[in-house]
Amino acid sequence: MKAIKFLIAAMAVSFAMSANAKVFDENYFAVNLNVGSYAPSTAGFGLGVGFQTELLTTNWVTLNWDVLHFQWSAPFNSPGDFDDLSFKTGLRAFSPTFANDHLRAYTNLDMGYVLGLANFDGVTTSHFFGLTYGIGLQLNKKWSLGYSLEFVKNGDVKGKSHYASLAYTF
Repeated sequence: MKAIKFLIAAMAVSFAMSANAKVFDENYFAVNLNVGSYAPSTAGFGLGVGFQTELLTTNWVTLNWDVLHFQWSAPFNSPGDFDDLSFKTGLRAFSPTFANDHLRAYTNLDMGYVLGLANFDGVTTSHFFGLTYGIGLQLNKKWSLGYSLEFVKNGDVKGKSHYASLAYTF
């Protein structure tokens, strides 16, 4: 099961990196690496790939739609034993550029489906609603650094993760 999940994640990342990312002038692929607290008192990471399209550009704001963002998250101490696969969509807003037209701030709000996979003598699945809020700096046209806060909920079961994020957009 670990090999299948790793293969799916590797295929998604390689597809995003090998494809001609700019299908049109306003569309982008992004690959991100997150590191932080995966669950209460557990350090973890996330690898993601997403597709964005530009909706609106004015002098004050650029608004993008995160059409689909796929992410695999796992704790550092036992990847493959308790993983999350998330499929989300949402909005991303960028400020005007500043600091010699190199930097711009962004914020994003994504929501969608999270599949929890636990491997305790067989794979157990759980289904969650996920909400991610992020803020950060777009350092140039390609690289960004940020912080994201993710909430998951299924009935009485709730979870929260904090991540530092490094993303490459192409």
